Amino acid sequence: MSTSSPARPDPAWHVVVPVKDTAHGKSRLTRAVGSDRARLSAAIATDTLTAAAEAVGPERLVLVTADVGLGSTWRARGVHVVPDPGSGLNDAVCAGMRHAGAGAQVAALLGDLPALDASSLRTALEAAAVLRQSFVPDADGTGTVLRCGRDFHPRFGPDSAARHAADGAVRLDLPLPRLRTDVDDARSLSQARRVGLGPATRAVLEHRASGWIRSMQATVHRFDPETRTGSVLRDDGVELRFEAPALDGSGLRLLRVGQRLTVDVVDDLVIALRIVGIGPGQTIG
Repeated sequence: MSTSSPARPDPAWHVVVPVKDTAHGKSRLTRAVGSDRARLSAAIATDTLTAAAEAVGPERLVLVTADVGLGSTWRARGVHVVPDPGSGLNDAVCAGMRHAGAGAQVAALLGDLPALDASSLRTALEAAAVLRQSFVPDADGTGTVLRCGRDFHPRFGPDSAARHAADGAVRLDLPLPRLRTDVDDARSLSQARRVGLGPATRAVLEHRASGWIRSMQATVHRFDPETRTGSVLRDDGVELRFEAPALDGSGLRLLRVGQRLTVDVVDDLVIALRIVGIGPGQTIG
């Protein structure tokens, strides 16, 4: 029988959330938030876990972590806490699955979803409940934020969506940006910020004095269509550069010198571009 064939819906999900020790997590955010990186990493995990606990109840939530403080906090709230074996994300998920028990219906959820809300997670679990194996890809479509089923082998990491699909899991391209926006760098945190951050993450960023994402209008100054890199000029004449990922995530194919854009900036590096007057999620003609 195909692993993607319908199965009887079972609402008794065990949600497994692996979280790296927040003292060492989110190293790619160091440039954006500096000394607040560990605090921000903990806040992102807190917002993710809060939404998951609200969605399924703390007794159905399994946190896998080596972070003693985080583990102690969530254990006191009724969450099952399992030690991280320290051998990678997929092994951490497997440790949580073993705790849930053989044959348990498990939803493995990334721990870096600061925009997640309970409603989005419930909607995804309802869609997954009628399938034996399924997954929800990230916003880029190549990674995975949620893997659902019984006794599966997690394949998180680069290009995990393709690997999960190859295992027979059904891809669920659900319109749930709060669930599908995982954060590992300044660009993805900017995207999550536009979707709407949870209270813990928002509090960290609101108290930063400098070095955080600023949005402003600017004018295209240089553009190389081969490398998809270039620069913009702020209205005060300061030149700011951008790399290919900023353009690739914008939905824009080409830029022209003199074009007006809205840009998101971290430490004088442009991390996101969009047409003035076109908001996140809106179609570019």
